[in-house]
Amino acid sequence: MNVPSKLTALAARLMGKIWAHESTEELAAALDQQVEQLRDANMPEHLAGAASLTSVPAYQPGLIDLRGDIYDAAVYLDALTTSATALGDADLVEALREAGETAHELVARLAAAAHATIPTPAVPVSQVA
Repeated sequence: MNVPSKLTALAARLMGKIWAHESTEELAAALDQQVEQLRDANMPEHLAGAASLTSVPAYQPGLIDLRGDIYDAAVYLDALTTSATALGDADLVEALREAGETAHELVARLAAAAHATIPTPAVPVSQVA
């Protein structure tokens, strides 16, 4: 499989060309390779960062940043859905719509996780029913 570098793909786009896989097998292999590369490159850093969190509020900055990244992806998926709709590709539209809905749901869940980092005020035992 011949996967272009980001620079090669960018150069092709600048020349009005599009690089795409030609079979489901090639695409599946590229997706698997992407996951492997991301895992190998990022997992140690993510594990070390998570291990350094020593309190619940310490999770908040990372959750806020992650939520922003996912929201950006959700908006991009919405734009892709609009574009695919204009092209008239119903299967692609449905797949993009589902991905967008999932991304928006993840944004909401990350907001809930961020809210869970707010310390709850201690309730005096005398006020507990």
